[in-house]
Amino acid sequence: MVIIVSKTTFVAPGATEESPALWHTFDTGSAWGYLALQASLSGWHTHGMAGFDQDLTRKELNIPEDYALHAAVAIGKIGDKSTLPEYLQGREAPSPRKPLAELAAEGDFSL
Repeated sequence: MVIIVSKTTFVAPGATEESPALWHTFDTGSAWGYLALQASLSGWHTHGMAGFDQDLTRKELNIPEDYALHAAVAIGKIGDKSTLPEYLQGREAPSPRKPLAELAAEGDFSL
């Protein structure tokens, strides 16, 4: 299990004090995407999860307050779904995806 975190502040070159890292979520999302891509290219599977206890995770892993917690990620190999309880076997299918027209637009913002 991997916990995806990002530091919310940084010290700019030549500075002595920390400033807000305004793009920490963008950078972290890119890193997560490449982690998932590399895992897939290496024959592994990833499953990102937002539904985890962030307070408990922060406490148990001693994550400082100036780090944002974004997701938990399971990394592993796909097993035989017949080993799962019957009520979970039906959930072992790709999630439906939204059509591109709902996610991208041309011209003025219209989503």
